Amino acid sequence: MIKRSIQANAFLFAVVPTLLTALFVTLVLAVRMSAERDQLLASQAHNLAEAIAFASEGHLANNQKAQLSAKLKEIHANASLSIEKIAIYRPSGHLYVASKYEDISPVFNPIKLKNRMYQTDRRGEKLIISRSIMSFDSSKVLDDAWQDDTVTSPLAAPLGYVYVEINISSQMFYAHRSNLLAGILILLGTLFTSVLMRVLIKRIVDPVVSIVDTIKKIGAGNLNARVDIPVQYELNELKIGINMMASELQENNERLEEEIETATYDLQQNLHLVEEKNAQLDIARKDALEASKIKSQFLATMSHEIRTPLTAIMGFTKELSKIELQQPYNEYVNTINASADNLVAIVNDILDFSKIEAGKLELDSVAYDLQQTVEDVIKLVSPIAFGKNLSFIYESDRLPTAVIGDQHRIKQLITNLVSNAIKFTPKGHVAIRIGMLCTSSTQCEITIEVEDSGIGISHDKQAKLFTAFSQAESSTTRRFGGTGLGLAICQGLVKQMSGKLSLVSAEGKGSTFTLTIPITVTQKPQTFVDMPGLDRVLILDSESRSHTSYEKICQQVGATPTICNDISSWEEQVRSEQQYDLILIASDHDEESLELLPLQASFASKLAPDTPVMLVLPLLSRVAPENRGDLADWQCIEKPLTLIKLNSAWQKIQDTKRLTSPAIDGETKVESHIRMLAVDDNETNLKLLSAILREEKVDLVTCTSGIEACDICQQEVFDLILMDVQMPEMDGVDTTKHLRLQGLNQETPIIAFTAHAFKEERDMLLKQGMDDYLGKPIDIEKFNNLVNKWVRKTESDNISHKSISSNQSAGIDWSLSLKMAANKHQVAMEMLNMLVDTFAEMKQDIDAARYKHDTVELLRLIHKFHGSTCYTGVPKLKSLSFSLESQLKKGVLVNLNEQVDTLFAEMDKVAQELELIPVNH
Repeated sequence: MIKRSIQANAFLFAVVPTLLTALFVTLVLAVRMSAERDQLLASQAHNLAEAIAFASEGHLANNQKAQLSAKLKEIHANASLSIEKIAIYRPSGHLYVASKYEDISPVFNPIKLKNRMYQTDRRGEKLIISRSIMSFDSSKVLDDAWQDDTVTSPLAAPLGYVYVEINISSQMFYAHRSNLLAGILILLGTLFTSVLMRVLIKRIVDPVVSIVDTIKKIGAGNLNARVDIPVQYELNELKIGINMMASELQENNERLEEEIETATYDLQQNLHLVEEKNAQLDIARKDALEASKIKSQFLATMSHEIRTPLTAIMGFTKELSKIELQQPYNEYVNTINASADNLVAIVNDILDFSKIEAGKLELDSVAYDLQQTVEDVIKLVSPIAFGKNLSFIYESDRLPTAVIGDQHRIKQLITNLVSNAIKFTPKGHVAIRIGMLCTSSTQCEITIEVEDSGIGISHDKQAKLFTAFSQAESSTTRRFGGTGLGLAICQGLVKQMSGKLSLVSAEGKGSTFTLTIPITVTQKPQTFVDMPGLDRVLILDSESRSHTSYEKICQQVGATPTICNDISSWEEQVRSEQQYDLILIASDHDEESLELLPLQASFASKLAPDTPVMLVLPLLSRVAPENRGDLADWQCIEKPLTLIKLNSAWQKIQDTKRLTSPAIDGETKVESHIRMLAVDDNETNLKLLSAILREEKVDLVTCTSGIEACDICQQEVFDLILMDVQMPEMDGVDTTKHLRLQGLNQETPIIAFTAHAFKEERDMLLKQGMDDYLGKPIDIEKFNNLVNKWVRKTESDNISHKSISSNQSAGIDWSLSLKMAANKHQVAMEMLNMLVDTFAEMKQDIDAARYKHDTVELLRLIHKFHGSTCYTGVPKLKSLSFSLESQLKKGVLVNLNEQVDTLFAEMDKVAQELELIPVNH
């Protein structure tokens, strides 16, 4: 690409076009002027020839040669043109007369005219004119001939010919002089224009060049450069801006240089100071190492010295605990024992930490049983968890029985991690999960995961956990105690074992410690443990987190587990024809579960007398003395269930061959003195509920609104609350939220009690704070199951009331009405009468709502009416109201009026049939 300067562009696009335009105009004018001069000359020559021809016509006709010669001389002398010769030739072509006879041709060839009247011929600087002289009488012919300069008629014979020779050199000289003058003027104008353009370009280019040069100098580092050339006002702002920029850059550069000099000086000073500090730190480090060694030696010596008197203290107090001392001395001895155990643990931690810090901790390499080691730790720490009412879950793969390593340190690691989890978990669960991955026949990797739902640790405080004598916060130390050495010791042991210890935690959401350690085994763990006769196991445990543990244990013994987390499904399995080799019944740590345990065991033994029953309890020591005798007939083991515990218990069952199957005679009903509150805006429902539960020995309190329920709950404590969902003023959900904020019944189970609810509604009710769901009409068996589930004062959930079936027959199904009224004729009549008494008002309210298109109010009315129909034995009316309620909930309003009319017709039929039923029976 060609790069042109501003001057070159200005010359190319300004001067050159101007010059070319001037030349073109001059050329056009010169050509035009030349053509006009030639035309003028030709016209003058033509007029001259005409004048001579007219003047010669008469003289030729009269042969007046002398007069004609004089006339020609006169014309020659007076003509404005430079005439050199004038000659008149006869028609034959011979010379007749001439104005000048020098160099004149005596003969004229008429053929040169080519039948024309007039002809012009130019020869160099001479113009020759030839013309025919016609007779005056042939004017007509002449007029015709003039029009085309030709003579075609014989009547137009010429009298002679005129020959004129004109010198045109002077005219040519004037023409050339004019052209030259015009060219000179154009050249001068072009030069003047170029000069002006150069001046203009210079005024533009010079400032631009100066600005560019100044910018280049500034870019090269010459910050003193300035634009000092005068510029046009259009470039003045640019000039000022560049000069200001240069000034600011210069100032900033000077300031930066000063700062660099200052920083350099400070850096030099700091380097000298750092060198001095490094020397001091090196000395301090050596002193610290020496002090650390002295401290470690001191701690090791002191810990050993402290252990000596502690041994005596613990020994004598243990002996004292064997003696039956009176209170409070027995309590004093137990306190001394516990304090001594804590002190020994602290001393051991200090000793271990001092060994780790001093680099003197050595690991043993002996063979031991890893399965037994882990279960020993579980047996040691699980009572602590159950003592705090925590759920303790243990899951493990099959562990090897022959491992080479330090058994004591492995046990110490697991104990520290699990004990910390239990300590910092006020409520919830603690889980330990162990996995095995073998890379060869002798090398395996064990992964131990300890999870808790405790207080958790924020991310910014997790690094402090592995620092000695520190916990996440000082308040944590005051609240939970401890020296803060446990995790520091664990970290040191794990590093020495070439393992890895990681933590995942969030404040308020619990923590998960993951320990990974390589181990050496003499042989890979066996896949199955031989337990003959154990193929199918039925397990009942409401703690769903423990189900994976049962599955893993059964997998290791080659058994197929059937795990139930609720009593109903477990009872179905017990009643089924499926044969099981073992029935495991796990109990929670609450009193209700412990009281139910012997009843459940008796039930299982009765229905499956050939199947041994094994009870799994959190703590046998927590079983009340009066209840321990009830458990004596069954094999009992403590939670959590482990492989060794199961194997030992199974072997004991097989060895003793003692199978017990105590039966439970009769039906078990809900224990009396259960305080229950029923909240429903429909008095019919409340009356029926009172009649049904009267024989169930339940102290029932009823109310018809959520506001009234809140007032009652402020004064009384209930074991169970049945709550209707849809009520005026304050519905069941709002009432539940309000009760959860009150002190007396915050923990009381609240059961949603409504005529019907879709699955989405049930989930919504549980999310809103309700504990369970009970549909209308009330099913005594389901009700008792709920009581046994949520109320502590229960004895059994084995209630065998027959469920009430209904059909869709129109009108009143009297047999169904009697069943719902516990076969009481008078109660059934009262319920039907109460229902029929609501028909008139209900019709009026439904009509008003549907004519106003108020679907919300209509849904409320239909829901309330549907609840009333659930207890009176009117299946068709109940079905119609249920269908209409479902349609309204889904927002479908097709054939709404027809369905309401059908509902009203069924109301009328029920009222008519009620009149036919006798009042007394």
